[in-house]
Amino acid sequence: MKKPHYSLSATFKYPNVEAMLSKLTGVSRVGAVAENSCVTCKGEAKDFRDELSLKEYTISGMCQDCQDKIFGI
Repeated sequence: MKKPHYSLSATFKYPNVEAMLSKLTGVSRVGAVAENSCVTCKGEAKDFRDELSLKEYTISGMCQDCQDKIFGI
């Protein structure tokens, strides 16, 4: 298990939604956030541009690089 850089918890999603996301990505979003890893690239999620990006990580499980690619930043 990776040593967390932040002490974060994934935001609540209904179990059916969480199961669908896990099936799509092949990774548990809740587990990824707990281990500070990215559900998209499977890399380490440790540095975020700002509080909003950190909050987005708890929602989506995407690291800063993946957020930038998805949101076109």
